[in-house]
Amino acid sequence: MIQYASESINLPGEITFKDVREIFFYQIAKLSCFYFLLFCAIFAAVNFINGWPRIVYGSDALNLFMNSMLIIVMSVLFTLLLLLLLYVKFSRAYKKNERMKSKRTYTLNQEGIRICSKKYDLIFNWNEITAVFEYKNIFRVNTSSSQYIAIPKHFFHSEVEMNRFKEIILKNTETKKLKFKKDQH
Repeated sequence: MIQYASESINLPGEITFKDVREIFFYQIAKLSCFYFLLFCAIFAAVNFINGWPRIVYGSDALNLFMNSMLIIVMSVLFTLLLLLLLYVKFSRAYKKNERMKSKRTYTLNQEGIRICSKKYDLIFNWNEITAVFEYKNIFRVNTSSSQYIAIPKHFFHSEVEMNRFKEIILKNTETKKLKFKKDQH
């Protein structure tokens, strides 16, 4: 592999549970809205098919309001339960994955992003990058719709190095899905 000193960045470090948990919460935020709306639709359909239960007698409007509140509360509870189950599954998967917890070095250069560890050596060419997102403490570099490279910000030694990382990404990727924080670039 050809290394260009001025166009290359080496980022050594270990990904912690805190790092991957941050990406999990960013991803699950979008899904939680979907699950909430899905549960609302399911509970509303069940109530519509079975008939609305009579919670309050005498006022149809108040009864409809109470049934709506019941649907919302049940949807929130079921969504939270589902999210809890997903979080438990996620944390167990991280604890069992030794590759995820191993020390690694990210190298960014003109070829792409290389991830080196004792157990593996992967290269992602720039044309494989579909999107890049900057979060508070981590960068997520998507390589497909369901796979990504997580690069924690604590791997960077300085703000200058982080800005060089962004410049290399901007220069070498053709994707339009680049979301960096405006105050830093």
